[in-house]
Amino acid sequence: NWRFSPEYGADISESGDAVTFRFWGTDVGLRVRRADFRARLYISVDGQPANALPKDENGSMLILTSADPAQDFISSEWVAKNLAPGPHTLEITASRGWDQWALNGFIAAYSPSETNYKWALFGLILTALLSTALAVDAGRRADWSVTLNALAAGIRGLSHLRQLILTAFLAALVSLTGWMTWGQQAAGLYRRLGDSGQLALTALMASIFYVTPTFFIFTVALLALFLLIYFRPAWGIALIAFTIPLYVRPKPIISYRFSPVEIFTLITLAAFMLARIKGLLDRVKQRMQAGTAAGGPPLFTGFLSHLSNWRMIDYAVLAFTLIATLSLFFTDRLDVATNEWRVVILEPALFYLLLRASSLNEREMWIVIDAFVLGGLLVAGYGLWQYGFDRESLITAEGGLMRLRSFFGSPNNVGLYLGRVFPLLAAVALLGQPAHGRRRWLYGLLIVPVLAAALLSFSKGALFLGIPGSAMFIFWRWQRAAGRRTWPWLIGFATVGVAGIVGLQFVPQIGERLSLRGATGVFRVNLWKATVNMITDHPWFGVGLDNFLYAYRGRYILDAAWQEPDLSHPHNILLDFGSRLGLLGLAAGGWMIGSLGKSLWRQLSQGGVYWMPIGVGLAGGLVHMLLHGLVDHSFFLVDLAFAFYFMSGLAAWMRNRDLGDSDPIPVTSQTH
Repeated sequence: NWRFSPEYGADISESGDAVTFRFWGTDVGLRVRRADFRARLYISVDGQPANALPKDENGSMLILTSADPAQDFISSEWVAKNLAPGPHTLEITASRGWDQWALNGFIAAYSPSETNYKWALFGLILTALLSTALAVDAGRRADWSVTLNALAAGIRGLSHLRQLILTAFLAALVSLTGWMTWGQQAAGLYRRLGDSGQLALTALMASIFYVTPTFFIFTVALLALFLLIYFRPAWGIALIAFTIPLYVRPKPIISYRFSPVEIFTLITLAAFMLARIKGLLDRVKQRMQAGTAAGGPPLFTGFLSHLSNWRMIDYAVLAFTLIATLSLFFTDRLDVATNEWRVVILEPALFYLLLRASSLNEREMWIVIDAFVLGGLLVAGYGLWQYGFDRESLITAEGGLMRLRSFFGSPNNVGLYLGRVFPLLAAVALLGQPAHGRRRWLYGLLIVPVLAAALLSFSKGALFLGIPGSAMFIFWRWQRAAGRRTWPWLIGFATVGVAGIVGLQFVPQIGERLSLRGATGVFRVNLWKATVNMITDHPWFGVGLDNFLYAYRGRYILDAAWQEPDLSHPHNILLDFGSRLGLLGLAAGGWMIGSLGKSLWRQLSQGGVYWMPIGVGLAGGLVHMLLHGLVDHSFFLVDLAFAFYFMSGLAAWMRNRDLGDSDPIPVTSQTH
């Protein structure tokens, strides 16, 4: 019952059609029309499921739904590859898709084996990695004073004209920091403001910079903010920590859009790097003044000799960032992949670098922690205000249940982010010492709005897994610190929790939302099956950053889950890392998470009493991340990535304080 057209190809009938195609070769494909319609072709070769296609409950399938609903195009799709050279028979059975002229043609090809090429590429990558490691090791062992002396001798040997040109170039370079020549007086005035005055001034400049509609004032405020952060990088890091959840409220700048957390990260990084360049130039000046005298101050050996003092999590973060960067070369939609690489991979990693390299003292680190907590309070407060006064901003779920979403697009994001904040509040409130002063009681009071907002998001992952799991962990540590038995309490809490869940099932709106057997649960299982197929087809680097939606909708969605095609992630922490970045990304992500867990465990086992509440709070946040991540996002959102690196950087900082180490990423001292 096929219909044919010289222009459009073949059209499927409503009764469903089949076709047999015989060819010679190793690969076979189809030319099909892909658009926003529901249809799929079930394909076999020589009686076996086509090996280049994912499978659903009915066999190997080629989905004709366009990955982007706005696109309508003819596409060439391979359905079987790496067959034995020779004659083969392709059989196609159509399911739906009538009046769309879906089948446009056939493709047959012969392709020699790529095994040798792949092994050669692997050898090349391995050689590059080994060469880099050897270069770093050789650089750490090298005597850089010989190089510097040779450089100084070379400069003295230049002609007057060339020295003049070189001097002009260096003058232009130094002019970038020359405006700081009056910095001694400015730094003195700035120091006399005290921490409160410095914070207030920095916050004022940040607010003016971000909300002003006037470009001139915007530019002046930007420069002033840059200068303030140059003097005290801790305030820039605190701004980043506070604005983490505000990534969804961007401001147009020129022809692009940047969120506050992105802007403050880049400004702080620029100020940080400028301070390092100034310190480097000062050291070069000292070295040149010392001439060839023995025992002159080394320029690079101090930095390189400390590479061996990096924490394991530092190497894990570096490896994960490199793998995510390499994945860009293996992705289909590079546009969306590079955007997620910038805001989820690179900039959060730069935030981690700032935390590790800025040598914050205890008072400054507490300000950064307070800023992170205040960001969570802002999320909770705005969400509660929505629930009371702006009902139109709420999300209506199953049974008419109203869910708050605060700044985010989804209520689940509220539960995800506040699940990182709540454990810190609870741990400091329960385990805080007299030395923590009023902060212990303030954090205890903040639990009420934060927990209320998380509960009113009605995120099943937060209510069933994340918050109970982190709360039980913190309670266990609290009981253990007091020398009390924990298991009777845990049994009691579990009993009350089960009874509460059973009781809520009799409230129609809430019961339908919390039911594990609802439509969401059924879709989730089919989603996970499709994601496994996706990882199987892209084992090493995955489908790419932020490419899940397009791969799932256009190729891997099972027929049983056709009602919900627009899912952008697999709702599982393991499948999320595996589908986006492949097994390499999954291993690197597991290394990061495992390193954080190991660092926190050592902190809880061997660390000092004063920072113990923060260690317990971070560990509770990690518990929430893992448990909630079983059914939802875990890392690949801007706020979650920044929050993870905040936890990691803080854990490494506490570990260094307890061991009495200097900062593992040595830097020149900042003007304070």
